[in-house]
Amino acid sequence: MALRLLAVILIVSLGVATAPVWLPAFGTALTEDDPPASADAALVLEGTGATATSVAEQWREQGLVRDVVIVEAPVKTHALVAYWSDFVRWGLAPPSPTLAEYLSVVRSPSTQAGQQATAALPALQAQQAHDVLVLGGGGIGSRLVERQVSDVLQPAGISSRIVRYSDGSRDPRVWYQNAEDRRAVLDGWLQVLVPYLSGYDADSGA
Repeated sequence: MALRLLAVILIVSLGVATAPVWLPAFGTALTEDDPPASADAALVLEGTGATATSVAEQWREQGLVRDVVIVEAPVKTHALVAYWSDFVRWGLAPPSPTLAEYLSVVRSPSTQAGQQATAALPALQAQQAHDVLVLGGGGIGSRLVERQVSDVLQPAGISSRIVRYSDGSRDPRVWYQNAEDRRAVLDGWLQVLVPYLSGYDADSGA
């Protein structure tokens, strides 16, 4: 009995002592950050960030992409269902700076990345896009976003890369220091390992 207790104490002590080595991996393993490369279109998903549309236009002006596709998903409260374009019309959000001839705005039934990619697919096909840059790399969960987007676009012959566009995101290596990041890591690993326990409903996007 004493030997077993000693073994447990040694294992726990070893785990605590080496935590700075293995603990960051739980956050970094959920991230993806591809380098920018020339592509046919930039894909801006709902929830990416307030400056994403401006960055997508900068990429277009720099010649990195030819077109921009923005996906809007419903923002739901107990009394309101609205989309990004509604907030633009109400003067509560800035419009996309991209000219209309290079811009497509599509609606997704939810913020789930796969459903957003499905909503964007007809617009990408109309633009004859064969590769896209998805804004939003580097953050916790970006690997899951890339996987879900790729699952939709790749069968249609469209490759995707998820690219960081801002250095304002928190460092995924220290995910355990922030409550929001801890929740994101937990939910991310639940989606990877046991998706049905993560609380995600594919029909509702919740």
